[in-house]
Amino acid sequence: MTNSNTNKILITGSKSGFGKQLSEWIDNAHCLKEEKDLNSKKNIDFDIVIHCAATSSRKFSDIFKLIKNNIFLTYKLLKLNSKTFVFFSSVDVNNKEFNLFSISKFICEILIKIFHKNYLIYRPSIMLGKYMRKNHVSKILSSENIQLSLAEDSTFRYVSHKKMYEQIMKDISECNKGVFNLTSSNPKELKYYVDKFSKSNVSYGNYKYDTILSSKYPTVYLGDSESNFVFYINEK
Repeated sequence: MTNSNTNKILITGSKSGFGKQLSEWIDNAHCLKEEKDLNSKKNIDFDIVIHCAATSSRKFSDIFKLIKNNIFLTYKLLKLNSKTFVFFSSVDVNNKEFNLFSISKFICEILIKIFHKNYLIYRPSIMLGKYMRKNHVSKILSSENIQLSLAEDSTFRYVSHKKMYEQIMKDISECNKGVFNLTSSNPKELKYYVDKFSKSNVSYGNYKYDTILSSKYPTVYLGDSESNFVFYINEK
């Protein structure tokens, strides 16, 4: 969709998820699949670094992975020559119930604000796309009977990879800067999506998740939550 012949762009996390999707949509981009490949990028002057790579574990046993793959990698990327630094944090940074993943993302945000003058930090809610990692959405759309840890009254605001990509390109072209919540309008409870779209026998858990948006930063609404959910179903 976008040609980077006139802009040197580095995309991290291009093995899966949103990073992989971006690597298909942005022609001729430099893609960083493994941290060990970072040395080959050190002498390149990038126009844009789009940092999608992350370890998403919430387990305490993975604390060193979170520090290495999230915090240390972000710091190393900030040492590269780049005009614009785009970082995908998480809406969970806004949650009062901090976990190791959200803490690592918050620390990354602080590092970016300290070491880069021109940054875009996005705090997206649940992202949907054909390369996303397995989550509760992929489970409820499967044909298997499943047990979720989430409570039926958990509320979600789904955003599509496509609309996120369009927003990034818009912000870059307009030279926008800062921290933004990326989410959707009309959140609905998990039970609504299960009853309407699932073909499985779904059992719920006790953990109630709510999408919390920070009032400190602007919120960008990327369409309607259910419409984004349907778009994902049709896309996959």
